[in-house]
Amino acid sequence: MKRLLVKLGLMVVALGTLGGVVAPSVSASAAKKPTINNTDLKRYYKNAKSKTAFYFKTYKSGGKTGTMLIFGDFGATPNVKYGVPTARTLSKDKRTLTTKYKLIQFKTVNNKTTTSLTKKTYTFKMTKKSSNTFAVKIAGSKANRRLATTGKTYTYTRTKTSPAAAYAKKYVRPVLYKQYMKAFESLTPEQQKKFANQYANAGVKTMTDNFNYKVK
Repeated sequence: MKRLLVKLGLMVVALGTLGGVVAPSVSASAAKKPTINNTDLKRYYKNAKSKTAFYFKTYKSGGKTGTMLIFGDFGATPNVKYGVPTARTLSKDKRTLTTKYKLIQFKTVNNKTTTSLTKKTYTFKMTKKSSNTFAVKIAGSKANRRLATTGKTYTYTRTKTSPAAAYAKKYVRPVLYKQYMKAFESLTPEQQKKFANQYANAGVKTMTDNFNYKVK
């Protein structure tokens, strides 16, 4: 992963914090409304209805610090997308954070995997509704769902711990189990269930590990 970070130049810029712009307002009226702060950038966000979760991952490479955006889709087409934030701006009322990002593409040819960034820059906004809830939009369908400024709005809950293991077990496993049961339908019922369980469990682990990506 370190090689990937170096190759892509993954935003070794000061995106880890929002700096002084998130200092709380001294006005009584503004104080009543929740504003985005640096702690929000260090948390996970989950939404059961959309079966998705995301977070900003801070990493170090070559003595410098950078940020990645990791989006997990635990729905009908389970997948994890990795993004590179290119800009983040905070609204005047400090309630909406706008993030521009590019997705990391993986291409494998002759057992050799190469990476690149999408030419297209995507954008999404997260608006703070309360201390632990944020409004975020999801666009696209199936394997192409992503954080966006258009599409359906969901209320995400902020959490300190990764929701990946729980979401993968609850949402991903049933999908994979059903697929593998069909794939092994030529076997005996006992063998069919055995292999479906085995591969579904492996898929859950892979999905969880991919979301909880560790920079090596």
